[in-house]
Amino acid sequence: MGFHAVAAALEREPSRVEVVWLGEGVGGSRARTVLELARQAGVRFAVVPRRELDRVAEGAAHNGFAARLAPAPLADAEALLATASPVCLLGLDGVQDPHNLGAVIRVAAAFSLGGVAVAGPHPPPLGGAAAKVAAGTLPLVRVARVGALGDFARQAQEAGFTVLGADARGEPVHRVDLPDRLLLCLGGEEGLRAKTQRFLDGVVAIPIAREVESLNLAVACGILAWEWRRRWGET
Repeated sequence: MGFHAVAAALEREPSRVEVVWLGEGVGGSRARTVLELARQAGVRFAVVPRRELDRVAEGAAHNGFAARLAPAPLADAEALLATASPVCLLGLDGVQDPHNLGAVIRVAAAFSLGGVAVAGPHPPPLGGAAAKVAAGTLPLVRVARVGALGDFARQAQEAGFTVLGADARGEPVHRVDLPDRLLLCLGGEEGLRAKTQRFLDGVVAIPIAREVESLNLAVACGILAWEWRRRWGET
């Protein structure tokens, strides 16, 4: 939902866009851009009342632009592990908020990471809120669903990855040797599951002021991803 997400979908993956909606009264250069992209892609569009757009958006902010997309294709977990070095993968353990997932995907795109593995019994969907927060970067990042992050971590180790968890009790990340094949595991509200922790080769932390309890998931991912990318070349 929103201009940037709709325009990016029409530009980068038009085959997934089924219909585009514009709110009544929406005009200007942004509306012209979206309509032209829809025409070029052969995607049907409709102008609808704002209340209809609110219903379609399911409460998400849309600023007069919305689209329905076919489900995003998921990557194969084994393909993530087969990525050539240097590569950093993100493993999300029990993350259920689609906004968090979208923000993490945007981080992964910003630092050209190898992909994101999402684990847990109730993983958030890739569409809707996640796609909006990802702001057009969803097509740039491979996202795989895995049953248990601990099992994926074990497979990653067998594929030559070092597996590190993120936790405030870990070693400050700037003091840690981050390898060229890294799986970085981060947990949701409950942290990393015990099974995942059993397969960690180490734990890293982001030093922050003692008055601040923690950082949100995407901010932590961004700092750690930048630290790895800084050591292993430009994006």
